[in-house]
Formats: sequence, structure tokens, C-alpha cells
Amino acid sequence: MGELLYGNEEVYIIVYCFILLWINLGYIKDYKKIKTGLGEISSEEDLEVNPEGLSMILIDLLFNFFRRWLLYILAVLITGNLLVVIVSVILFSVSLYDVLFNYSLAKLKKSNLKFYLAGLDTIYVSIFVFYLFLS
Repeated sequence: MGELLYGNEEVYIIVYCFILLWINLGYIKDYKKIKTGLGEISSEEDLEVNPEGLSMILIDLLFNFFRRWLLYILAVLITGNLLVVIVSVILFSVSLYDVLFNYSLAKLKKSNLKFYLAGLDTIYVSIFVFYLFLS
């Protein structure tokens, strides 16, 4: 079992990147439907969960860790490039801001930040996968 894991780390990272690309491209493709669906919700009382609750923020933080932040960490550790560090810190900061301050229904209806983050992450992941294939 150990020999299956060791030495194949790049393969697992590439599979992880393709999963992230699939999630991001799906979100970008369905963005108009998501915005329309959010517009149809009249108030936060219509929701079965409280988007401002601590449990939802923790779930969102955990989701963002696996969707974005883990990749940023891997890219920084693998490339060791200063530009990758700078871009990763900027994307991390913007996505952390989004999690902590764009959680209410009213803010979600107005904000396009999740859409832009998905687009930037798609570009970031694509460049990183290209880098992994070249190395």
C-alpha cells in the first residue's frame, strides 16, 4: 500500500486539481441560475438554516480550505516561487473576506465575488497543472 502512495504525489495533486477545475467550471456555468435562485428567495426567514450562524461559517471555512486554500499551500510549497506566494496570499485574503463578510442573503444577492474567485481559481489551477506537467 505504501508504494502506491509514495512517489505518486503529483498524480494525486493533478487529480485534485481536475476536481477543483470541475467544481469551478460547474459554478461558473451555473452562475446565472444560482443568482436567479437567490433572487427568488424573499428573506432569510425562508431559509432552513441561518447563514449568519457560527456553524455555517465553519462549514464555509472548511469548504474553502479544501476548495481553494489547500491548493494555494500546495502550489507555494511545490513551486517555491515568490509570484505564486503573492498571488496565493491575495487570493486567500479575498476568499477569507468573502467567507467572513459576504454571508448574509442580501450580500450574496449583490456580490459577484464568488464568481470572480471561481474564475481566478480556474486560471490559477490551470496554470499550476500546466506547471506540474512541465516539471
